[in-house]
Amino acid sequence: MLKIRPQPLVVLLGLTLLLAACQDPPPVLEYEGVTVTDGVEQPLTLAVQRRGDRLVGEYRIRAVAGAFRGQAAGEAVTADLIPAPDCAYTFEGTLTGTSLTGVFQPTACPGGKAGTWALELR
Repeated sequence: MLKIRPQPLVVLLGLTLLLAACQDPPPVLEYEGVTVTDGVEQPLTLAVQRRGDRLVGEYRIRAVAGAFRGQAAGEAVTADLIPAPDCAYTFEGTLTGTSLTGVFQPTACPGGKAGTWALELR
């Protein structure tokens, strides 16, 4: 009878994938505050997960949602804000234990305007 022995690398890869699937996802951090563009203040919320230095989440300005994709290096944050498929902004800010503040600029958004964010952890 022919015996098939699994290769050690295949077994290790399978165990790694199994362990990764069993880990709890990182908690969702929820921030609340305001965004200001041209002197007009609007309510803003951000729900984001931190995976190492990656930040992934969704922001809402009133009823409009957009994607937040960024990186954190210490307290410095850089991110892409994507409110629509044909619109993107860059964000640069500061993330502390209780707040996220920064500025955003349109990069590929016709008619987009720059502004600020000031958020506090809920």
